[in-house]
Amino acid sequence: MQALNFRVSSHLKSIIGRDLITDDFVAVFELVKNSYDAGASEVNIHFTDSCIFIIDNGKGMSYSDLINKWLFVAYSAKQDGTEDDSRSDYRESISTKRYAGSKGVGRFSCDRLGELLLLQTKTADDDEINRLEVVWADFERSSKEDFVNIDIKHTATQNFVLPSHISFSFDSGTVLEIGFLREVWDRAKLKELKSSLAKLINPFGSHKENFSVHIYAESEKAEDERILNESEEPHPNEIINGPVDNFIFHTLQEKTTWLKTSISQGQIVTELVDRGKVIYKISESNEYKYLDDSGFECNIFYLNRSAKSTFARRMGVNSVSFGSVFLFKNGFRVYPVGEETDDSFGIDRRKQQGYSRYLGTRDILGKIDVYGDDSKFKESSSRDKGLIETSAYLQLKEAFWRKCLMRLENYVVGVSWRIKYDTDLVDSDHLTRDEVRSKIIEVISKLTSTPGITVDYFADDFLSIIDSKTKDFDRTIDNLSNIAEKTGNTQLLEEAKTAKSRYQEMLKAEAEAVQYAEKERAERRKAEEAAVKAEQALKIEQDRNLFLTSLQSHDKDVLESLHHQVIIYASNAINLIEAGLFSINNKGQMTVNDMSETLENLLLLNQQVIAASRFATKANFKLDSNSINEDLALYIEQYIDKVCKVYKSKVSIKTTRTARDFKIQFKPIEVSIIIDNLIDNAIKASASSIDVTISKHQANVLSIVLKDNGSGVPHDIPNHESIFDKGVTTTSGSGLGLYNVRQLLQNINGNINLIETSYNGTTFEIKVYN
Repeated sequence: MQALNFRVSSHLKSIIGRDLITDDFVAVFELVKNSYDAGASEVNIHFTDSCIFIIDNGKGMSYSDLINKWLFVAYSAKQDGTEDDSRSDYRESISTKRYAGSKGVGRFSCDRLGELLLLQTKTADDDEINRLEVVWADFERSSKEDFVNIDIKHTATQNFVLPSHISFSFDSGTVLEIGFLREVWDRAKLKELKSSLAKLINPFGSHKENFSVHIYAESEKAEDERILNESEEPHPNEIINGPVDNFIFHTLQEKTTWLKTSISQGQIVTELVDRGKVIYKISESNEYKYLDDSGFECNIFYLNRSAKSTFARRMGVNSVSFGSVFLFKNGFRVYPVGEETDDSFGIDRRKQQGYSRYLGTRDILGKIDVYGDDSKFKESSSRDKGLIETSAYLQLKEAFWRKCLMRLENYVVGVSWRIKYDTDLVDSDHLTRDEVRSKIIEVISKLTSTPGITVDYFADDFLSIIDSKTKDFDRTIDNLSNIAEKTGNTQLLEEAKTAKSRYQEMLKAEAEAVQYAEKERAERRKAEEAAVKAEQALKIEQDRNLFLTSLQSHDKDVLESLHHQVIIYASNAINLIEAGLFSINNKGQMTVNDMSETLENLLLLNQQVIAASRFATKANFKLDSNSINEDLALYIEQYIDKVCKVYKSKVSIKTTRTARDFKIQFKPIEVSIIIDNLIDNAIKASASSIDVTISKHQANVLSIVLKDNGSGVPHDIPNHESIFDKGVTTTSGSGLGLYNVRQLLQNINGNINLIETSYNGTTFEIKVYN
């Protein structure tokens, strides 16, 4: 039997070089990854008119390394574990070195970039510099030539040979000089390279690997200086010369919702933060055995409208074009995961099944980090096809779905999307509102009820007792009780029980008030019927009829409804006063907080009585404790024009309405209190005129702008947002007017903001989301 051997054609160079690596940026990435794997902490990429220099301060290569490793095609010392055998002092602080590449063909990326490669390299122990010259065209003369018979020139020199403006000041390292470039590297292409490198290394701006990349292009320095001089805050990638970095993600952490999940020492730890405020931190046993020693860490940001705007302004590119969820293996990006058109994790396929229930790639931005060798996470040989589906990669995808994306989604869909004005907010102030807190409580309650999950931390200031007027109060209190029981918080449990007891007492008192009002109405009607038989009662009734005949035929029912409502408010006020007196008489004292809450509720009840009385001869609908479904824009216009005439001796009010057909469910009394408070504030600020503009920003957003010519917010209130806080007053009042306005607006998915204030007047804008 005769033994035969394969021959290797010189055409192999093109197959594993220019034909395999079809993208210039990927070619640069591969060479940068090689520098990283060589232990470099710094890589400098210089562009001249005809050459690219890639210079690193890695460990370099000896003559033996060149012969036995670099010139040994498809051999990788990283893969067989001998890469650092001869360097006992190399990165001794790292117990297990993970490499960005391990196929043994990355060096052929040079062929993609240029026709000539001059390699200069030196180890810390070498006295001279080894130099190789590779002319890639030599491999293309004839495919019949054997690959191993193509000559590579080697020389040894005492110094690195570099242009005068480029220096090498390291004890060891490698210089790749790529000449006769195949493509033109103009400013636009350099900008694109810098942006792509930023995403390759770490788009989250982390420097924990102590690895940096700098780009230098002498021909672009003048343009860089011009941009720096003309722009106060240029986009990071607008400047060519300098470090490759991103500065956006620490800003996003303060402006939107983000989740971090990590796997370590048999535990999965998840932390959720909303606009800088930690909502919860949980832990559970790790069920993904292939990820336990992989250093798995996932960070995902939900991009609301405000965060998307910030991103585009800072980065000079919109978030969708930038990408979605990137995957990093051993600190370097895996292509094409996270690209604009990529859906490796199937996020958008699922989004199509429920647009309003699921997050899509346009809604999120983030990254997944893992570390490991090719037995776990193996890249496709084509360089741009992601990872091969090993058992570890399949578990990575499942962990991302179940422990990361779906948990962020539960919070965003359950809290942020249900608060319609949340898309415009950049700080965490709104999280303290009762409506928002009730939804956060619901999310945390579900987590505490999930078997196997330990709640290590939750934002207990969000879990305090909410106002009994909040929608779904009873369910929220049940959720609070559940959290208290699961976490062993006895104080919170007791507060929840007390709040529920008070709520039930309030419901009972309200029912009694309604029953009393109904009884009183029946008795009054009986008395009226009896009075008809008496001469004096008849005269009074005749006088009243003269009054009623000036109204529409059914207004008698309207007045009865108003009378009924006033009795309910008065009865509730009596109950509040009696409860306060009971507390003083039986407990001997009443806390300042209890007294303040009682007075606040009495003030609101009194405002409701006043608002109800103004409807006495105007309302053309039945007014009771239930809400109405009407055009809110039309209601506000008619209320100001017809009911607010009471103010005409004090202030001139002009109303302009362009909005039509904005029908929502609302309580007329509450909307009237909102308008009355804002008009009263303007009058107290010495305003003589108020302009009210009612318009639609979008089909589902109603804007009400109130502009007066008063004296504005006092200068001793520097933080204008605080005027909506309880107790802060712009006049000599109680400090509850604007606070109540914002609270009542929450009931109709609305919000109010101070747009402008000065000595010439104040402008408020109300937005209501349908």
